Amino acid sequence: MDIERINRWNRFIEDICFKNLDDLNKIQRMAVLCFWYDSEMNSGGFSGYKDCYPDTDPEELRNALMQVGTQDIADNYLEASTIGEDDGWEKTDKEYYDLTPSLVDCLQEFVEKNKNEIF
Repeated sequence: MDIERINRWNRFIEDICFKNLDDLNKIQRMAVLCFWYDSEMNSGGFSGYKDCYPDTDPEELRNALMQVGTQDIADNYLEASTIGEDDGWEKTDKEYYDLTPSLVDCLQEFVEKNKNEIF
């Protein structure tokens, strides 16, 4: 990654991800929802995400995951949110970690592609 792209990514995390969702435009909001999801998935798995963001609209997040990420990421989220608790999210968490491209890779591309709307 070039230095300008790295700086934009850092600025996205430091400036945009800490704003109130209601203050964000649609593109920013999708990116932030995906960032929060990926961060928690890599920290505490789906159960950690549920604990930290219990009020997230599941349909809005699923749509954001499809727009920013991939169908596989969105399908994994849907499975985790509907039947993942049956095994303590072991299957869906493991599948999430194995998905390629990763959500963070997709998100970095999304931020770069939409930099004019995000910043």
